[in-house]
Order: sequence, then structure tokens, then C-alpha cells
Amino acid sequence: MLRRFSAVLVVLTSAALSGLIFPERVDAAAPDGWRPVFSNSFDDAGTLPTGCSAYDGAPEGAQASYFRPEAVTVSGGHLSLALHRRTYGGKPFVTGEVRCVGAAQQFGRYEFRALVPVGAGIDSMALLRPVDRAAAQHGSQLEIMAKPGDEQAVVSNSDGAGTTTNVLTGPFRDWHTYVIEWAPSGFKIFVDGTQRSLDPAVSTEPRWFGFAVTTGDRAGTPGSSTALPAEFQIDYLRIWSFEPTDLATPAPVTKPSTREGAMPSGPPPNRHWSLWLAVSAVVTAALALFALVIHKTRPHRPKSSHRA
Repeated sequence: MLRRFSAVLVVLTSAALSGLIFPERVDAAAPDGWRPVFSNSFDDAGTLPTGCSAYDGAPEGAQASYFRPEAVTVSGGHLSLALHRRTYGGKPFVTGEVRCVGAAQQFGRYEFRALVPVGAGIDSMALLRPVDRAAAQHGSQLEIMAKPGDEQAVVSNSDGAGTTTNVLTGPFRDWHTYVIEWAPSGFKIFVDGTQRSLDPAVSTEPRWFGFAVTTGDRAGTPGSSTALPAEFQIDYLRIWSFEPTDLATPAPVTKPSTREGAMPSGPPPNRHWSLWLAVSAVVTAALALFALVIHKTRPHRPKSSHRA
């Protein structure tokens, strides 16, 4: 019996200690100075994330396309923005744009994994646009064009005083992970973990983030060699807000954020309390089992006999 008790006690103790030695797997920590506020993998078919909506209207500038909600779909774990050769509103093409106005903030880090359509005349874009329309000169964007033989991405960054443009060489076909980092220290672009662009000019206007596919401006228009319809696909979108950890970096003066449907702002759940409850339960069970073994194995005096 004692041997059986020892074996059970070893098993229970090992189970308790395994929670200390091999803790539960958790997600990787957020980058220094950033707090996660939004994450979506587009697994809810037919539904855009809270705070995001499909735009309906004609784009500004020389684009030859009209943004329509039907060109925006969520299915198969992807957000898709399509480009169709169809006349609407006086434009020869219909395209899609998503605006996440509910994720507007001052400064931000935006990570997404995307597949851009290959072909001449197609411009796939990630947008940062000012909430205040009067601050129109504070827009920034990443334009990705996978024209065969001339794949490139164009970074445009405006801070109200001017616009900086930087051209990145491809290739950009196939799936890639992009990061746009808009911080007081500068405006950065990363592709597959490698920094490809840095501009010290920084807008301080609150801006919303979005995606679009367009044609007729920088990329030209699709010719007969470009297969249509074409789709700009996004696998996931993650957004962080700026929270400096270095006290030497002054915290920015921000306007109230309108982040809707954001991730919980509090700290991650504390698992230490539940772990201690589990350890306490194991110890209690071990003590009860030990008491039972002692009771079963200790000598017992014979019952006393009574004479009539």
C-alpha cells in the first residue's frame, strides 16, 4: 500500500510541477513600445471586422475605377478586394476599398499578410488617411504593383509640410508580410521582416487604416494581357497603438481614439492564480491519501470482550 501511495504521490507532484517547469504556451510578446489593439484573421465569412466597412464612391484623382461594396468579400479566411471590368458611375472599372475608421489613432503599427494580383494596371494599396478631412495633406500609403517585369512598391508619406516618395524593388508576387510603422521616430516599411523604407517626417494627425485596389493612376489601366477580375487578398490584419516604454521618449499628445471592436486593453490574464489552485488541490489530495494509508496500515487493538 505504501508503495502504491508513493507512486501516486509522484505522479500528482509531477503534474503540478509541470505547470511550473513547462508553462502554458502564449503568443509572442508585442514589439517594444506597442500595445495590441486589433487582430482579425477574416475567419467569419461574409462579415467585415467591427469598425471596418466597404466604401461606396468614386475615388479622388485620375483613377479609372469606382469603389463598390460588392467588390469587397470575406471568405475562405481572406479579405478580398476585387477589380472588375465593368462600367459604373462613369468609370470603366469597379474596385473595392475597406476603411477601418473604427481603428483610427495617432501613431500605429500595422501588420498584414497579403497576396497582390499580378498584371499591368493594378495598384494594391494599404492606406493611412486623416480622420479630419481638413487635414488632407496628412495621408500616407503603400502601393504594390506586380506588373510582370517591373514589380515595385511605392511608399508615399505626407506630414502636412510635404510628401516623401520612396520606390521599393520587387518581386512582390506571392504571399508577403508587410508592416507599416508610424511612430514619433519615423515612418517605416518592413517586408517579410526586413526594413525597406524609413522617412523621418511624421504626421501627428489621427488617421484611419484601410485597403484598396485601384487602376488608372500610377499603375495605368489593365490591358488585354491582364486577366480580370483580379483580387487583392489579405490573410490577416493586426494593429498596435503606440505606448513608449522608454521614459526618455515623451508620450505623444493624442486626441481621443475611436477604436471600435478593438482587443481588450487590459493586461493578459494572470495564470498564476489558477496554477496555485491546482497545486493546492494536489497537495490536499496527497494529504488525504496519506491519512488513509496511515489509517489502513497502523496496528489495531482487538476489540474488548464482555462477560455476562
